[in-house]
Amino acid sequence: MGSGPHARRHPKEAARRVVNVRALLQDREFIKITAYLLPRHAKRRVLAMMERLRHERTIGPDGARPALGPPSALPDMTSGELVREINWRLGTLPPADAETLARYVRRLTRWRAERRRPTADTAPTARAPSSLSRG
Repeated sequence: MGSGPHARRHPKEAARRVVNVRALLQDREFIKITAYLLPRHAKRRVLAMMERLRHERTIGPDGARPALGPPSALPDMTSGELVREINWRLGTLPPADAETLARYVRRLTRWRAERRRPTADTAPTARAPSSLSRG
């Protein structure tokens, strides 16, 4: 027992190391599909958020690593280039960043989902069957 390679660890410490791969893959797939559908300015915001998360990760929570300066500015890209860049970065996105980014993309697209919901004013009403439809 002691401090050898097989020493028992605290259960909470082991639980923090577990990665929910299914959730990670679902978040990555959601971001990938939704980013394709977003308008160009929203794609730039998603890519900027990815860059900001990457920058925070390189500094480290303890501040031991030297700061590299502010996150780099994104060059002007077409919509297709933005999608390719997002998809390329998704492959190496850590689970915590994927979850954060998925929440951010859901927030960006919430207005679209709310716009598509039928309201009482715009919902189709049930009409009486017409006399033409009777055989």
